[in-house]
Amino acid sequence: MNNSNDPLHGIKLEQILTELEKKVGWEKMGEMLSIRCFQNKPRLKSSLKFLRTTPWARSRVEILYLKTFCSKHPETGKIIRAILAQDNKVADTTSNKPSGNKLANSKKVPFVWPTAKKK
Repeated sequence: MNNSNDPLHGIKLEQILTELEKKVGWEKMGEMLSIRCFQNKPRLKSSLKFLRTTPWARSRVEILYLKTFCSKHPETGKIIRAILAQDNKVADTTSNKPSGNKLANSKKVPFVWPTAKKK
């Protein structure tokens, strides 16, 4: 029995991508997430390779999965906030902008989730 409150517990990245591709599609994922591996000749194998080595992209995919399939789970909101906080902390510590640059001291613009366009 799963005692974890994490809806992503035990779910592999491959399963996340497969389910999102069936429900949303590569093209729509590319639009929503602005990740090139979904926009230019998307394949499962190449997307998995990219996402496993790129934490910011993987977290966007995990958040999309949570919003798409686990929105009614009581812990989803907390997990999404934790993923975003972790991404911000990593981004702050791995910034390679020179400290003398005025842009280095400016506030970072967070990723904004696009809303689905009604047709």
